[in-house]
Amino acid sequence: MLSRQVQSAWAKSRRQTGEWMSLIRHSEDSAEVAGYLWHCWLADSTKRFLSEGFTDDEACTLGRFLAATHDVGKLSPTFAIQVESLSNTPGGIDLVGPMRDAGFHFPAGCSKRPGVPHSVISYHAIHTFLRKEYGFRPGAAERVAVVAGGHHGVPPSTGAAGPRSVSSTYFGGPEWASARTELITHLAAELDAGPVLEKLRDRSLSARAQVLWTGFVIMCDWIASSDLFPLSDRSESEHAAAIAWDLLALPEPWCARPIDNLDQLLTQRFDLPAGASSNPMQQAVVDAARAMSEPGMLIVEATMGSGKTEAALAAAEHFGARFGCSGVFVALPTMATSNAMFDRVHQWLRHQGPDLVTSISLAHGKAYLNEDFTRLRPRLTDVDSGAHSQSGQCGVEVVAHQWFFGRKRSMLANFVVGTIDQVLFAGLKAKHVVLRHLALANKVVILDEVHAADDYMRVYLVRVLEWLAAYRVPVILLSATLPPAQRLALAQAYERGRGWDGLGEFADTTDYPVVSAIGASRQSYRVDAGPSVEVSLERLDDEDDVLVRFVHENVDDGGCLAIIRNTVGRAQATARLLRQEFGDDVVLVHSRFVQHHRAALEKQLVAQLGRDGSRPQRIIVVATQVIEQSLDLDFDLMISDLAPVDLILQRLGRLHRHARANRGSHGHPRLVVTAVSEWSGGPPEFERGSRSVYGEARLLRSAAVLRDRSVIAVPRDIPVLVERAYAEQIEVADDWRAALTAADDERRRVVGAQQHRAEQWRISGPAKKQSLLDWLDVNVGDVDDPAGFAKVRDTEESIEVLVTRRVGNAVFLLPQCGGDPVEIEYEPDTRVARKVLGSAVRLPRALCINGNVTEKTIEELEKRMYPGWQESRWLAGELVLELNAENMTELQDYLLRYDDIEGLVHEKVEH
Repeated sequence: MLSRQVQSAWAKSRRQTGEWMSLIRHSEDSAEVAGYLWHCWLADSTKRFLSEGFTDDEACTLGRFLAATHDVGKLSPTFAIQVESLSNTPGGIDLVGPMRDAGFHFPAGCSKRPGVPHSVISYHAIHTFLRKEYGFRPGAAERVAVVAGGHHGVPPSTGAAGPRSVSSTYFGGPEWASARTELITHLAAELDAGPVLEKLRDRSLSARAQVLWTGFVIMCDWIASSDLFPLSDRSESEHAAAIAWDLLALPEPWCARPIDNLDQLLTQRFDLPAGASSNPMQQAVVDAARAMSEPGMLIVEATMGSGKTEAALAAAEHFGARFGCSGVFVALPTMATSNAMFDRVHQWLRHQGPDLVTSISLAHGKAYLNEDFTRLRPRLTDVDSGAHSQSGQCGVEVVAHQWFFGRKRSMLANFVVGTIDQVLFAGLKAKHVVLRHLALANKVVILDEVHAADDYMRVYLVRVLEWLAAYRVPVILLSATLPPAQRLALAQAYERGRGWDGLGEFADTTDYPVVSAIGASRQSYRVDAGPSVEVSLERLDDEDDVLVRFVHENVDDGGCLAIIRNTVGRAQATARLLRQEFGDDVVLVHSRFVQHHRAALEKQLVAQLGRDGSRPQRIIVVATQVIEQSLDLDFDLMISDLAPVDLILQRLGRLHRHARANRGSHGHPRLVVTAVSEWSGGPPEFERGSRSVYGEARLLRSAAVLRDRSVIAVPRDIPVLVERAYAEQIEVADDWRAALTAADDERRRVVGAQQHRAEQWRISGPAKKQSLLDWLDVNVGDVDDPAGFAKVRDTEESIEVLVTRRVGNAVFLLPQCGGDPVEIEYEPDTRVARKVLGSAVRLPRALCINGNVTEKTIEELEKRMYPGWQESRWLAGELVLELNAENMTELQDYLLRYDDIEGLVHEKVEH
């Protein structure tokens, strides 16, 4: 029988209703949730990892013990005093009074202002319990207690965990310590955890296990604290407790099936025509996956549009069946590419088999604007109701589960499509990073377009690969243009994390296409790519009249032409010029359209120029890098500003992408490169915007390897060009050497500074016998904040605004966003607020070119914020750019105008 003191302790309360939950009850609920998650949600692969040295039942008991004891620190004066009395509120009850009556003393210095987090007190209580009751050595006890110490997202510091931090003012006197020990002892007995703790005494939890157990306990705590578990005494709510699991209804882990016939699988999963067959690359990927006796990493290098995604998902099915992974995470470079991939993954899931019920999530900052995802979401009624919606065929249920809504929980769904940032955050010193580790450890991880991670991002990427390898997570990297040095660095990172020594010969391979397996077999699979397609490479002077003449000569009789510019301003100017000649046949797409407008433009382009597109007689698409990756667009002819050679090759993936019977006069693919002043003389001069985006060194190297070429053979020349462009020593003309040396030196300086900045916020690696104390000693807080996003991408500051339009006294959304009237003095309803978020756009660089200009721009915009919007959970704090009836406004000496054709345009105003 527990003492009156322990029975008087409370865990949670609600001021509105006067309800409260006893600490005993919350501890028991947390243990019950842990058992449910272990048996019904956690991946077999993760359970095997956490069960090292234990049976499955023993590991489950350990998880239940860790979950049950995480909040024992609430049995302390510093926590209990936080709600000294609810009796002063209508219908309130006194919570501290009964604790005083039970014999607890509240020190005079203890105030309602928190002194020591209860998670730290939990750490000390469990550490003391394990040492005194089970004879744990200090280090071994620390590695168990740190799980409770980190259950609010950040493990304790060494100082907070040290004995000098124990103060009776916050921890209480002997009666408090005795009660905490009594509660832990009771929970250990109720869970029959004694034998497991005795077994754990002689071994230490690795840093990897500490991370995953902490994430597991956080998840248990959040579920046990939800509306599913009523706060009042269990005896008064038997019915509510009984239906909690039915309401939660988390989908069970994915039960993937072994691949019997790859051709049939691809045909079924992706609605391919009857009789369709896999290509050699896809077969090689699946063969490499089948050859792995233990989880490893595949690096797939193959041409653009060759079916790498389909191959990766097929390999993921094999890994899921072989190693017991509960789902898949697919990461891409941008929100736009993630949105496009979401449709494909959703289609793949809908064809998984008749009995599949699974959860899917879209993980990026604007997921709520994706209509395909929001259609899957249930009605937002009871927050943790577990409601779901059905989609697909053959009884397959694809669930946008309510519990996985929100950025901190979205990655915990079985299947996730998101930006690579979401993976890189797992390498960032940030609050609740352990949840990201738990989410990734459960899955197969696919990183598409991995070459798009720049030098700064790769600092985080290599660390994340180390941790994924340490967790035995199968990883698949996809790229068409991965430089050899990057391939080697990524492979070495995975090998370090896994504990393997040395690399296979694949690290130096020049084969292409190629599938590299980093695992016990460590081998490369060379793929027969068949005959190469020769693309004519031409140059064009960077003059307006030259461009207009070229377009007339080549598409007057029809054709689908792409003109890719490196900056928005240059794309807008080009479209403006060409529309004078070709009218509505010119379409512009870039990143400075409001989001709803840009999404509609991209959708229309795919409908016209995709695999089964309508293909107009003539269309001239002027675009920036937004069409470079993942959009299924097929052009007859392409003009491109010079860019780094790997990106030039990426752009080629949109040229003659699909086999077509009749392209008229464009039967042979042609790439025309511009934005270079002079190719034949000394070192060329590049267009200013291109230099700003890519830097002088990468452009010079690209120009050097393309200078004497008139043909690019795809895929034969892809590895050759990429390797030469990124080689330490590159062959250039003598009169280029000085310019290239200076540019390379400057680039090394910039990259070195980038890497140094990134390393300051990068978590440590998965070293053995390492405690998590001080692991996040200096952190960025929540990654949902701008500071978190800024830490994994080293980009210039930018300012996002919501664009509205005032006509008279009324405010409206732009016509491109529906044109709805918007309330600004009062809080808009949820439907309107979410529609408003679709009007977001980033301001031009001129308005945020440095810290001083950015600060002034923000100050001016803050004066224009709408008071009613500050009451909305969707719109509070959002900056607003209000245009007049002519769609114009002034800001910081610039005239801003929103145009249906050009998007957001800015012009300097001379006063």
